[in-house]
Amino acid sequence: MTISEIPRRLGLARNGRRPDGAASLAAGSEGNVGRGLAAMRHANYRRFWLGQIGSLVGAWMQSVALPWLVLQLGGSALQLGLVMACLFGPSMIVAPLGGVLADRIDKRRTLIVVNTVAMVQATAMFVLAFSGVVEIWHVYVLAMVAGVVGAIEMPVRQAFVAELVPRRDLVSAVALSSTSFNLSRVVGPAIAGVTIAAFGVASNFGINAISYLSVIIGLLRIDPSQMHGVDRPERFPSVRTSLAEGLRYARATPTILWPLVLLGGMAALSMNFQTLLPLFTRSALGMDAQGYGAIYAAMGAGALLGSLGLAFVGGQRPLVRLIIGGGAAFLALAFALGFVRSPGLAFAVVIGIGLTSMLMVNTINVTIQNSVPDALRGRVMALYVTVFAGSAPIGGLFAGALAEAFGAPFAFSFGAALATGVLALVAWRLRSVKQPRLAQAPAAETVDEDLAAPRAA
Repeated sequence: MTISEIPRRLGLARNGRRPDGAASLAAGSEGNVGRGLAAMRHANYRRFWLGQIGSLVGAWMQSVALPWLVLQLGGSALQLGLVMACLFGPSMIVAPLGGVLADRIDKRRTLIVVNTVAMVQATAMFVLAFSGVVEIWHVYVLAMVAGVVGAIEMPVRQAFVAELVPRRDLVSAVALSSTSFNLSRVVGPAIAGVTIAAFGVASNFGINAISYLSVIIGLLRIDPSQMHGVDRPERFPSVRTSLAEGLRYARATPTILWPLVLLGGMAALSMNFQTLLPLFTRSALGMDAQGYGAIYAAMGAGALLGSLGLAFVGGQRPLVRLIIGGGAAFLALAFALGFVRSPGLAFAVVIGIGLTSMLMVNTINVTIQNSVPDALRGRVMALYVTVFAGSAPIGGLFAGALAEAFGAPFAFSFGAALATGVLALVAWRLRSVKQPRLAQAPAAETVDEDLAAPRAA
């Protein structure tokens, strides 16, 4: 079978859409609010969403605390970049295997196990930091453990979301999952800045460890009989064959390949905020831990607006315009941030950065999810995770080296300038590809369930 035959054999056109239209979400006449909240009609999705949001607050508190701990230990910008490399590096190797697992084993049970391991890792960070014996090498090791866990968890979770709702509600599910991520991104850093100042950096690791109970309980409450799973074959091909099949499909589908290229370029060159933001906040803006937490929360607020914008977007919008437009606006703001020295202006700019970056990233996620058959979803979403998280080690070291040599402001602007070339290439390659559109769920569809009341993507 040749690469050109892969989409046809899997029932999709070369533009990433099923010829019969089954891959696109059904159109209807629901209002913006009904369409945006469509995934919440499903009890399993609500349980998952609520469990995630509690856990993610703790995760964002740890994300703020970890680089601050490195700086407190006397770490340099390059060492901070190395910690980020340890945290995200495993995704380059382990995430594809996580995608194979996602297509073969029970995703819910896998998520319960990996979140339990993550809780143990967070507990170890708390004990070391609270006792005062923590050293840089401890941070490297535990960041590596967290990276391995995340590399397995992320592709499984990305594929799992699609089993919690019918396909017509997939846009809503992806956007609302990102909304929970970014709502936590507002609350978590804001609390983190206060708790670091009041109780020390160790408190954030302890809160994160406890917060994993939220996602584990949410997963345990999910009803497997109500899930929208896919039939699995009696025998699976080898792991190598499975990986190759997912890779060939992604390469043959422009609406997967080029969004992934853009995501990787952006992540490596211009989205290195965990490395640069604490340095920028302290050196360029002269702010303390509370200010750092506040500016991180401001970026999260913008990202939340970007997520809601995708969930509640009205009408049918070509996805490529949202990807390219969001990417262009993000790069302009990231470039401008390098010249900002006023805290007030910095807050405004980072809100815009959060909004535009999340609009771009979420739309890439939806485009890929809408372009892949269920049988390959785990493996293709593993590529998404590999590209996104796997680019972070390269980007973290790149940004750390630039910041150490020229300062964090220069690193922001220079990275954004380089990423503009990647954006231009992807826009040119997608210019003639027929793009899927954001679709609306049918108003006539009824759901019998009662309307009742993640780790990082």
